[in-house]
Amino acid sequence: MPDHGAPIGTFGNFVTPRLSTGGALGGPADIELLAAAGITHVIDCRAEFDDGSLLAQRFHYLYDPTADDGLTKPPVWFQTGIEFGLQALSQPGNHVYAHCAAGVNRGPSMCYAIMRALGWSAVDAANSIKSARPQALIHYSADADAAVVSLGYA
Repeated sequence: MPDHGAPIGTFGNFVTPRLSTGGALGGPADIELLAAAGITHVIDCRAEFDDGSLLAQRFHYLYDPTADDGLTKPPVWFQTGIEFGLQALSQPGNHVYAHCAAGVNRGPSMCYAIMRALGWSAVDAANSIKSARPQALIHYSADADAAVVSLGYA
């Protein structure tokens, strides 16, 4: 199992042994690195590009787009990713990669929301993500916290 902070190529990092976050894939070599890391499920949080045609053939793929615009993210955006992530993680051997363009806000915020839905405290989830991926800002963590509560996970 991957260690906390273990890199996935130059684009991502494992936050837990089964949950990772980061940025967009640069091409076929990155897809191979994702597969070699054991990733089975991908959540693409970018509004600006959909990797479905490339990734859906190899991974369980969810396109859950939102703009990285600094505006409040509604619970429904988090709900889709949380449900997909929790379903994946309910099965042994599955590994989830939540990503956006740069792996700074949207992907890490979705990773954070999944962790919160799994019962992690806000401080522990944020610290674990930032420790594994120092460039992560998790700008939408407060929105994720509100979503986790409104969706009944906390």
